[in-house]
Amino acid sequence: MKNILDQISAQYPELTPSQKKVASYLHNNINEAFLLNSFQIAKKANVSEATVTRLISNLGFSNFSEFKKEIAQRVVKDFSTTKRLTDSAEILEAPGSIFAEILNGDIENISTLRATISDQLFDKAVKKLCSARSIYVLGLRSSFALAFYLAFDLRFFLDKVILLKPGIGDIPEQVLGVRKDDVLVVISFRRYTRESFDIAEKIKKKEASVIAITNSELSPIAKLADVPLITSTKIPTYIESYTAPMSLINALITSIALRKKDKAISALNKLENTFEEFQTYIS
Repeated sequence: MKNILDQISAQYPELTPSQKKVASYLHNNINEAFLLNSFQIAKKANVSEATVTRLISNLGFSNFSEFKKEIAQRVVKDFSTTKRLTDSAEILEAPGSIFAEILNGDIENISTLRATISDQLFDKAVKKLCSARSIYVLGLRSSFALAFYLAFDLRFFLDKVILLKPGIGDIPEQVLGVRKDDVLVVISFRRYTRESFDIAEKIKKKEASVIAITNSELSPIAKLADVPLITSTKIPTYIESYTAPMSLINALITSIALRKKDKAISALNKLENTFEEFQTYIS
């Protein structure tokens, strides 16, 4: 049986606008919801209590108590990284199973990625990036590695790529010149950082386009984005896997390079000459 968050994500597209408000609240605040009654959840989501009741019924629960029991199981399971590590240790006890299980999890995530993102949605993202005046790339905490990789490669094919760097407090200055013909690529996975959302929201208010790479269409960043690219990061251990997001980023970079073929070839030739001049590589 799917866990409660997977159930909410699966049924989200068919929900009414009011029910989507409740679903979004539950998805992003499941630990808080565990402590609330149906009236309090309704107040948090700014809907009627009847809307909460209808959503619970649509999710397959006979009453609120049954729904709360399911939330409780989720909260206990997800309470801490220590608990997740303990759970994964039990799953992966057999010799040799760790290697196989993690690889199988990554394979499943990539398969899910292919089924989740349509060619039309992927092409929309590529077109926005190719036509942008400037591209801003944002990823905080562990997502910074993905953001750096994307920005590093895009700068060979596109004119102005800016990696927003956290840690020194000058991101407001870095985004000062954002205009409506610019694009922000924001990479954010659970647990979603507030700073990523706040920066994306401010850039959105400047009428720039937002492309989100995230793990759920219910994530705060996905709901803000013009182009939400959803990719799973789940594997049977306490960490998240970025294999599928990296595959998505590789696909974006390759597609852009092919669309900008002449510029890509010219840039790479110049780069090779520079490498030779500076003796960058041993061989």
